Amino acid sequence: MLKKLFIVFAVIIGIVVLVVAALFISSWTSRPKTDKEFLSQLKGEVVFTRRNAEGVSDIWKINANGTGEVMLFHNDSNPFKADALSPLWSKDGKKIYFISFDNNKKEIILEIDDNEKNINIIKNPDRKPSTGSEWSREKDIRVFNGDIYIIKDGQEVRIFKHSGYYNQDYVAGSGASEASWSPDKEYIIFEVEGFITIINKNGKITKLTKGSAPDWKY
Repeated sequence: MLKKLFIVFAVIIGIVVLVVAALFISSWTSRPKTDKEFLSQLKGEVVFTRRNAEGVSDIWKINANGTGEVMLFHNDSNPFKADALSPLWSKDGKKIYFISFDNNKKEIILEIDDNEKNINIIKNPDRKPSTGSEWSREKDIRVFNGDIYIIKDGQEVRIFKHSGYYNQDYVAGSGASEASWSPDKEYIIFEVEGFITIINKNGKITKLTKGSAPDWKY
């Protein structure tokens, strides 16, 4: 009797081990192994800023998978020849709002079509860009001392430690800033040391491109 119970118990343990192993292998194989693999899983478009050779900030766009990078707006297209800052997608994803300055150095908000054809001054955008650099744009993402924490149920979980990424070409400096969620809240996009960077909730990280002030849409 004891022998039969032992055999049944051993079979159950064996099944549990196999199931756990299968789940682990499935999870492991689905995780991105390289930057390109990670990026290939991402969808949508990211709008951001990048400074040109004259030191003026332009508006750029790139697919979240790292392809299709294109400049949308150069300051020569701006009637005031000023910086373009803090771009945001409109709620319907068809326009991009950003901050610039008129000839009197007064702050204005411009909008540009996603197809780059029309540029207009707008007074009441459905999303309002901010002039200053923000550590975080989200209530449930905290950036402190360059590290990123997710806030859930009153607890903070660190997913990005700035000082821990020297071996991935992240050098000492101010750390992460301008952090925000992807539209599905599975990833966080942010700027660190001049690179737009994406990290998932497990801490897997990749650079996307050079730039700052990213905003992501699907």
